Amino acid sequence: MTLEQEIIQALEAGRWLEFVSRYNLREDADEPSMRALAIGLHNTGRFDLLAAIDEFRDDGDTFRFYEIQQFYSDALPQLDAEPAAMLKAVRRLVEEGGRNRDGGFIALPFRDWCKGAGRATAIATLLDFKAPRDGWYLRLALEGWSTSDPDGALDWALALITGQPGPPRAAALEALGSLGPTPALAARAIAALRQHLEQEADDQSLGIGLYAAIELHGRGEQANAADTGAIVTLAAKRGGSEMRRRAMQALWFQWKSASPAILDHLIQIAETIDGSDAVAVDHLDHALYQMISGEHVEHAIAIVRTLLSANRGTLTVHSFDGFEHQLLTQHRARFETLAVEWFVTGDRALGEAVMALVAKVHGAPMLLRPDLAPFGYGPAELIFLARKAVGYLFSTPVTAASLLMAIMRTGVGDAVKGSTELLFDPLLVNYSGELGEHLREAAKDTDDPAAPHVEAALQQLESYLEGLRAVGRVKALDPSERERMIEWRRRQQEMEEAMKAGEKESIFSQLATKVVLLYGNRSITYVAPFGDEPGSERRMVTEMQSHHHSHEYARMIVVDPHGIDLMLRHFRVERLPT
Repeated sequence: MTLEQEIIQALEAGRWLEFVSRYNLREDADEPSMRALAIGLHNTGRFDLLAAIDEFRDDGDTFRFYEIQQFYSDALPQLDAEPAAMLKAVRRLVEEGGRNRDGGFIALPFRDWCKGAGRATAIATLLDFKAPRDGWYLRLALEGWSTSDPDGALDWALALITGQPGPPRAAALEALGSLGPTPALAARAIAALRQHLEQEADDQSLGIGLYAAIELHGRGEQANAADTGAIVTLAAKRGGSEMRRRAMQALWFQWKSASPAILDHLIQIAETIDGSDAVAVDHLDHALYQMISGEHVEHAIAIVRTLLSANRGTLTVHSFDGFEHQLLTQHRARFETLAVEWFVTGDRALGEAVMALVAKVHGAPMLLRPDLAPFGYGPAELIFLARKAVGYLFSTPVTAASLLMAIMRTGVGDAVKGSTELLFDPLLVNYSGELGEHLREAAKDTDDPAAPHVEAALQQLESYLEGLRAVGRVKALDPSERERMIEWRRRQQEMEEAMKAGEKESIFSQLATKVVLLYGNRSITYVAPFGDEPGSERRMVTEMQSHHHSHEYARMIVVDPHGIDLMLRHFRVERLPT
């Protein structure tokens, strides 16, 4: 039996989709030849490949679905069909794609089919825009028409924008950004769009129009910058949350192709977004990641600084995880100077951001060694910086101490004296273990101007500890059994909460299943053979391993928790004397 006869037999028997899904498993499979024969049978009117889609029933077989999807993706642009039949078939393919296997795979083939004369307008007349994706179909139809008749498609889209309300206008605005394949056409579309938006007050239309203008501007080699800038300014004045979301989307996708003036407009909008708008913040984070990965590091930092200051309580630096990752991994030296700049502002939101970024780095403590000479700070600013470093970085004492040592290297007398005092109390007084060991090594570096001052602080620590030891044990100060149990329970709850928080962010929670062992030091699992693999179940034994982590508590949290808390709060909220 020839391949053509097999195709005809499958179509006549109503087994066409089954045939398509299994064809590529054959040793003699020649998919291009099979597809060409099927298309020929359809276009001669003998069979209807689109009607066969009605027989599709998703049985959960992913391989079957994707084989059918692939066939129609390749065949659709070459099929002769009435617009109504084509739209019905495309709708069905999209529906069968479902949420987990996005039906959007058919978008480009459908767009290419709409290149044919009269097809786009015919599709448009079939849409009632009651279905969720009707605007999407109109956009694809317009884009398809634009590839064969750019001027005609643009004129029709502009007519829809000015003459149709609601979804048709929104869909035409969505499509407009892709209808300017040449600079001249893009410039004309932007000018017409500006004229339309002059009287527009709808937030969604302003947002879509803004994005379309910037897309046309970028694709048209920065065409019509004047009208594009006017559209962005107009939208920024009248628009709301939807406009800002679209502006951040434009900043994300178009920032490389936009002119510097347009980029400045978008950055101004970025600095006005609401921290509670998760969509706009997410779009902005993607844009910031690209900006800080390229030549716009300072632009990205300025945006984050403005937003953090304006949205304390609803926005943290962790909201921009792409930005913070690049800052800490690719621009560590810039982070060191940034920490100084943000501390000296006295802005609590910026201080908390530095604290959060330092805590983000795991493993070895982060050491900050900024060169403070270019800042030109006097004693007041340097002492203020030292107090902010202790106030915000107290729980990461090695990092706080490294910034105090940077201040010591300036040689400014009062600042050196103040930093040395803070290094001793409260840092060394509270953390004589890990921090003490770190500073003893640092004091050995005779070429470091900070070393003598570190040594002086260590000597103060030794005198302090000797004084504590001289007192001996005062039994009357020992906590009672009840107090010991309360403290033990508090620490246990603290660790449980930390474990739960860590599990939420851990990749292992997505890769592995959590199992609780009630006793024993190993687990045994029986694994069934995979597929047609011969043999019985395999016995898998997993031996338990130990894992430990040490943490040094600040002394004063036990001795005088209210006093140390009050001091740190004071350091954080105080302002630079004027």
